[in-house]
Formats: sequence, C-alpha cells, structure tokens
Amino acid sequence: MSNATLIRKLLKRLFQVLATLATSSARRLLILVSCFRRFVAKVHAPILHDTDSKFSTVDSCCAVLTGISSARCSQSTLPLPLHTIPPSAVSPVASTPPCAMPVSGAPQHANPPQTPLPLAVGNAISANGLPITLHFVPSAVDHKSRYDNRPFVDKSHSSGILAFTRSFPNKSCPWLNGDWQRCVHPEGALYLYNGRKRTFTEAHINEYSFHLMDRCADELYDLARTKLPNIDADDIELVVQVVLNQADSCQYYFVDHATRTLFWLHDYDLETENNIFDGFPGVCDPSHIRYALESQYWMHCERYPKHELDRVKLLKELRAVVVHASAEIITSDTSLSPFGADELSSILELVNHLQENAQETDFPHPICVIARFMHYFCKAKYYNFCGLPCARLDADKPVYNDIASFHPLSGSLSLVLDAMLFWAPQAHLDDLRRVWVDKCLNSPRWKDYNAKLMTEWTGITIYSTVMLAVDVSFLAVPNVNISTSQSIGIIATYLSIILITGSLVVSVLLVRQNQRYGCESVDKAGDFLYNMTDTFFGDKGLATVNSLPYAMLMWGMIYFSIALLYNVFKSTTMVMLASVVSGCAVVTMFILWFIWAARELDIFKRLAELILSARSRIISRFGVP
Repeated sequence: MSNATLIRKLLKRLFQVLATLATSSARRLLILVSCFRRFVAKVHAPILHDTDSKFSTVDSCCAVLTGISSARCSQSTLPLPLHTIPPSAVSPVASTPPCAMPVSGAPQHANPPQTPLPLAVGNAISANGLPITLHFVPSAVDHKSRYDNRPFVDKSHSSGILAFTRSFPNKSCPWLNGDWQRCVHPEGALYLYNGRKRTFTEAHINEYSFHLMDRCADELYDLARTKLPNIDADDIELVVQVVLNQADSCQYYFVDHATRTLFWLHDYDLETENNIFDGFPGVCDPSHIRYALESQYWMHCERYPKHELDRVKLLKELRAVVVHASAEIITSDTSLSPFGADELSSILELVNHLQENAQETDFPHPICVIARFMHYFCKAKYYNFCGLPCARLDADKPVYNDIASFHPLSGSLSLVLDAMLFWAPQAHLDDLRRVWVDKCLNSPRWKDYNAKLMTEWTGITIYSTVMLAVDVSFLAVPNVNISTSQSIGIIATYLSIILITGSLVVSVLLVRQNQRYGCESVDKAGDFLYNMTDTFFGDKGLATVNSLPYAMLMWGMIYFSIALLYNVFKSTTMVMLASVVSGCAVVTMFILWFIWAARELDIFKRLAELILSARSRIISRFGVP
C-alpha cells in the first residue's frame, strides 16, 4: 500500500508540474502574439512628421517581463482599419437588381481590401504630412469601390439617447472641413460632395485619405485650367478616389453633363483593370467609343445623383426608347433589347409614374432610376456596335469573323461522339451559340435558354426515376433468373440501371449548377460561361456535358429493350416470336421515320463537311492537291 500511495503522490505532483508549464507557455505565447500584432500595426500606420497634425499617430508599447507570465500593453491610438471586407466573387451588380443587358463574358476581379495608406518609401513629405509629388491615374466609374471593401460596424461603441434630444446629425466623418458635405444615396451609401469644387468622393475613407484626396482635387483643377478654359463650368464635375495601398496616387475622372461623356487630363490606359471597353477588341471608331463613355456617364449619374438634370426631357427620351424596345421584342425573335417584354412593361409603368412629378427636384430617386435604365440601353448599343457598318442587327449574329481552328471535338471524334450521344451535343451547341454570341449574353435570350434547360433536365429526372423502377422490377420477374449472372438479359439490365442512375445524378447536378449560376444574375452566368468555354474543349465541351442526361437515358432504354427482347426470344412459341418481331419492326420503322422527318440524323451532310475540312487541312499542310 505504501508503494501505491507513493506512486499516486508522484503522479499527482507530475501532473501539477506539467499543468504549470503548459499554462506558462500559453501565456508567453499570447504575449508574443499580442506584441507582434502591435508591431505590425505600428509599421502599417501612416507616418506623420508634424507634431501639430490632427492625424492619428501610433503610441503603443509592450513590456514583456522575463521570468513571470504577465505582460502589459498600453492602449494604442491606431486608426481603425477601413474596408476589411474581403473581395467577393459576386459582381457589384449583386447589390443592384439582376442586370438585364448584354454582359461581357470576361471575368472581372474585385479590388483588394483597402487599408490605411502609408506613405511611399522615398517620397518627399510636406509639412502637413502629405507627399509633395502626386500621381494621377485616369480611371472609369468603378462600382466595386462602393459595393466592395465596406467597413464593418464597431460593436464596442454604443450610446443611448439623451433627454430632450430632437436633432440627430450624421457624425460619421468628423474631420470634414471647408465646403465638403455629406450626401446619402437612395440605396443608403454615404458619399462626400464639395459644391464649390464640384467634386465627389466616397465617404468610407480615413482622415489622411480625405486630406490627400482634397489636395488631389485642387491640383487636378489647377492642371485642367491650364488646358481647358471652361473647366469651371457648372456642367463639369470631378470624381477623385485615393488609389488603394498607395499614399501618393489618386484615381480620377471628369464628367461633362453637356455631352454626356467622361474625360481625363491624361491618356487613358486600356490595360487598367476597370477597362471601359470591357475587353472588346476592334473598338476604334469615335462614335463607338462615345457609347462606352455615355454608359459610364449614366453610371456616374446613378451613383452620384447630385446634379440637377432636365428630368422632363430625360423621361421623354427614356419613354421613347422603352416603347421602341417593346415593339421590337414583340415582333422579332432576335431582338437586341436588354430587357424582356414583362420587364419593359414594368419600366414603362415606372416612367409614367415619374412623369407625374417630373417638375419636382427635391429628391434624388428619379435621377437614379432614369440613369440606371439609360445605362443599360447605352451599354447594349456599345456591345452591338451601334451606328457602324458592322453593327449587330440580330441577337444571334456575331460581329467578329472568328475562324474556328482544328479541335479534337470538331473533327473525326465529333462525328463519333455525336453519334454515340444521339446528336444531342450538336443541338445543345446550336442553342448555346445563339445565346453566347461573341462572349456576351443577352438577358432575355439567356433567361429563355435557361428555362429550356431546366425544363429538359427536370423532365429527364422524372423519366430516369420511372425507368429505374422499371429495371428493378424487371429483375424481380420470375422468368428472369438472377443467379445466372452471365446471362445477356441480366447484364443488359445492370447496364441499364447504371446508365439511368448516371443520368439521374448528372441531371440533379446540372439543375443545381443552373440554379446557382443561371437564375441569380446574368453577370454571374456570363462569368460561368466564360470559365466553362475558355478551356481546351471550348463551347463544344459544355454542350456535350449538357447533353449527357438525355444520352444516358436513351442508352439505358436501349439496354432495357435488349434485356426484354432477350428474355422474350430465349424461350417462346413461334406465334409469340412472330408477334414480337412484327411489333418491333413496326416500332423501329416509326422511330426511323420520325428521325428522318425531323432531320435529326443529317449524317450525310456531316460526313461531307468532315471530308472537305480534312482535305483542306491536308492541302494547307502538305501542299498536295
């Protein structure tokens, strides 16, 4: 007993020592992590050299005491981090109604989160802490700078309501000075406006960024006055944004309300991320470029509805555009309208309501509504090369003469694959190419195509479920001997079950994928189609995947028919055999007649095209006539 007691005491003491060491190590680790975080924050904080400056400075310290498990860190006066929301794959259109316009397929990447701006290393600093030399970057209207990188709410600060309080001013930007004022967008976003300078900027910036932006606006106007005498006209406005992660640069653009365009004081770089041309090649005609700039102009008006526009004239213009688009979409199957018939009717109803109070200018909401719709229509004109000899007049006709190069799925393999899949890939490819034209989507046509796919896959799911039950029931028939697994009937039934199960699974996966990318917005659908078709297999690969449920269901039915006929022909009388053979012949004749009448086969034309294309490739490569 004494030995057991001694062992228990030793084990108890050992556990106490291990617990003490673990606690001490954890505390030391927390101390090191805390000090490292404050060191990183101190490095990234704005460096200010003026002791009288009103900007936030860093005054923090951490004392780590050796030999004891404690640390004390003084409170830091670091500025709160701004724009900490990570970039999302959702287009800024997610904050707006689903985009009902042609959408370019080139994916657009979100801007990285904005952090407090440190001064660039090696740049000269003025007395007020701002850099002496500034760099100006021409930019377009960037929706992401507003809808992405939004700051979070600080849950550590809350306040009650004092007695007799009847005034509730906005104190979110206490460092505002001069003629700058806060403006609230109808969507709820806060932006800043200077009436004397006619300058806009976003409000989710810190004090240092605000002073940098204010100085950039002054220098831009000084530079503009040397080149444009009428830059101080009331129809000219300026938008300035501080460049992310750079303390001596700003993005800007000027707006001319008289011409409905944007302009810059420097050459616009087409290699910028937010390209106004949306990646379209061949944009060189000034009239075509103007549509791109006008769509940017309307986006600016919808984003900063401060300028007083002629609402009566704009409503008349918008009404005429909507009426023409309604007539076109009713009388044509290839309309270029960015909206469907139901959407155009709703827009026309909204325009009628706005015309009732067109003379009132107290609220910015009508300007936002008008500018948003005008932006969609101008963007559609730009995508369709409106006003040029090469303009797109039908929604399913391309404007680029892209010569298709040799591809495995477009040669000999294509014919074999199409035959194995009952020519379903070619039918899906034709439908896809009528919607996905020049890497762009037309909203009404995409919605119709999406609804057609959903209906097809949902119906195939029902058929696959019924056929799966039929196959399983067939195995339970007394004449079908499951024990003889080498039987042709049993093997064909198993293959039918496997194929129909695959058809069911693929249909469910495609329906789910279509619900994620096809129904939410045309922008997400455009990005999805671009990623799917910009691969080795191209758009033919996507068409083949979409046709798999139908093809596997057909093969499942064929194998079930083989199993059924095998069991019928295996042991039956001559009368029964003759009846079954005649019935099969009649059914086969009707099926072939339908295929020929519907021109689904068209195999001879495909063979002729394949032979001619192979001959041209041989001649071009070897020079053999």
